[in-house]
Amino acid sequence: MASSSVNLEEIPSESLMNELLRRMKCAPKPDKRLILIGPPGSGKGTQSPIIKDEHCLCPLATGDMLRAAVSTKTPLGIKAKKAMDKGDLISDDLVVGIIDEAMKKPSCKKGFILDGFPRTVAQSQKDHLHHKIAQCYISTGEKVLAMQFIRKSAS
Repeated sequence: MASSSVNLEEIPSESLMNELLRRMKCAPKPDKRLILIGPPGSGKGTQSPIIKDEHCLCPLATGDMLRAAVSTKTPLGIKAKKAMDKGDLISDDLVVGIIDEAMKKPSCKKGFILDGFPRTVAQSQKDHLHHKIAQCYISTGEKVLAMQFIRKSAS
């Protein structure tokens, strides 16, 4: 496996300092693994960044990761694009593979927050979910959900 090197002289000092401060803030925090569960429009996407920042977690949103894998043409992204171009659903194994790749990133070392996964029973039964992962169910009233759908469909 090839290692990539970064020339720190090419990175702005402010960016380096911000990353150093983030690492110092996050170092004493305990490792956490969290799954946000709830119906569409319940606020998972709104709460995820707040929880991520407070607990120094790596955000793993399946939709964002699939789009990134497709746009950067990773091997899994190429397979996902083929399925999408045919109008097929993305297979559970492909989604799990993309999540597994993301979990290995250095930014996910202190833990992660999953949004939009698992979506199927098969995904929920994958081995990597059998580790200690907290589940946070976001409950929202039907009227709020209806308003969210109306707001989202209007934009």
